[in-house]
Amino acid sequence: MIDNIINLARDCTPEKRHQLVDHVTELFANGADSYRTEEITLFNSILEGMLPVMEQEQKKAVSEQLAPIDSTSPKLAYALAREEIDIARPMLTSSNALKPDEILQLARTMGQGHLLAISKRKHLEAQVTDVLLERGEKPVKQSVAANSGAEFSDWGSRLLIKLAESDEKIRDAMMERTDVTEDDYEKLISQMPEQQQAKIRKLRSENETLIQDLFQKASKIVASSKLERRATRINAKATLKEIRAGQRSLGKAITQLSLSNNLFDICFLLSEVAGLEQKYVTNVMVRYDATGVAVLCRALGVEDQDYLALAKARASHNKQPLTTVDNWIAAYRSLSDKDARRLLSFMKIRLSSLETVAA
Repeated sequence: MIDNIINLARDCTPEKRHQLVDHVTELFANGADSYRTEEITLFNSILEGMLPVMEQEQKKAVSEQLAPIDSTSPKLAYALAREEIDIARPMLTSSNALKPDEILQLARTMGQGHLLAISKRKHLEAQVTDVLLERGEKPVKQSVAANSGAEFSDWGSRLLIKLAESDEKIRDAMMERTDVTEDDYEKLISQMPEQQQAKIRKLRSENETLIQDLFQKASKIVASSKLERRATRINAKATLKEIRAGQRSLGKAITQLSLSNNLFDICFLLSEVAGLEQKYVTNVMVRYDATGVAVLCRALGVEDQDYLALAKARASHNKQPLTTVDNWIAAYRSLSDKDARRLLSFMKIRLSSLETVAA
């Protein structure tokens, strides 16, 4: 039956074939979650069979629409991933239909545009990043270093630390990762110009006291903080899903929760987005200083006006005067995004080290 449909479609005029592919692709993309297995198989088989006679623009459209669909067949995804880069990019960057060994094979055989697209995948295994770092030119190496979902082998880590000596983008990216060792972090700092070294060492030293306090007192603080989930129209878990999907900003969610004095759910959101245990986030939230929460918010891209709403809610919870809020806002405005991301990464690295030693 499927072969008959494909043969019939190939015998049609180019316009009819184009319409058929558009129709099947649209049906597939719009209802992939609700179709039965045999229906999905039919859609995949038709598109696989029609791929050789599709025009380039149509291949590009099919790739863009089906890249987010996990039930796209591996055969179709792989065929599109091997096309010219404008067609292949969506599949290479985001398709879960590509198998790990296929991604590795593509990394070993395709050109620089394809390697750059692969380097932006949400997750990359160490054997893939090794190939990307070995074959890729500078933009690929920089992209791999900046991908927080990329795993590195010992060789890969050593290579990137070495490349960071002469590549500021790689150095900046590595200093914002949490999977480097404290020794490697120190090497990265030593590669910076002296004035920058002094600045980051000062910031790191100032935050060491906070980190030690977080580690030693977090559980006790959480137990005594008395943070309560207040009534609000916002569902924190649903909001987190929207933030991760890019449908809502973290800052706007923080403002809404702050207006309800719901610090509990703000801690939940900050913890999940930052990848930091909630007990540590709760600790910085209820402290009388604002250093830790400022680093968290600035590193995660929270705008000044949204941080202001949070600062007012924190001051209200701690029964601190509004003049304190003014001081917090001034300090927040002076903290750069880059420095905040570096400090957050260092905080996570140090806490992990302290937890390992204490285990």
